[in-house]
Amino acid sequence: MVLLTLRYFVSGLFLVVCRDFVSVHKLTASRIIACVSRAIARLHPQFIKFPETKEEITVTRQEFYAKCKFPRCIGVIDCTHIKIRSPGGEDAKIYRNRKQYFSFNVQQGSAHDSTIFNNSAIRGKFERGEMGDSLLIGDSGYPIRLFLLTKLLIASTRAK
Repeated sequence: MVLLTLRYFVSGLFLVVCRDFVSVHKLTASRIIACVSRAIARLHPQFIKFPETKEEITVTRQEFYAKCKFPRCIGVIDCTHIKIRSPGGEDAKIYRNRKQYFSFNVQQGSAHDSTIFNNSAIRGKFERGEMGDSLLIGDSGYPIRLFLLTKLLIASTRAK
């Protein structure tokens, strides 16, 4: 069950291809993937946690620096669009992303990354100073803030 689900997650293939991997009916494969996905999601409090206390922030910063040599960083953010069929109806257009295909953003509809971030609780924590002088790293889809660094598309000077 776990192997089937991992193959589905990793490959991004259609369900039919994944179910052929373990020779089960498409409906069975769908149920297995749903069951294992729910089980994994229930484990999130143990493995996915944004640091909140000063001690957790310090430890996270130290671990990030040890792995990536990036000072003060406590996280990296990004959104992922999952391609879907048009849901139909009057609201279908809200699921059409900027690349003109229907998708579901793992965080919220098909909204742009900066929209999701601007409405997030994490942004509020940084703006209220709850994260100290810690930093987040994001891609060019996010706004540059004192606490959110993004890559420069064109570095015109050595300092940049």
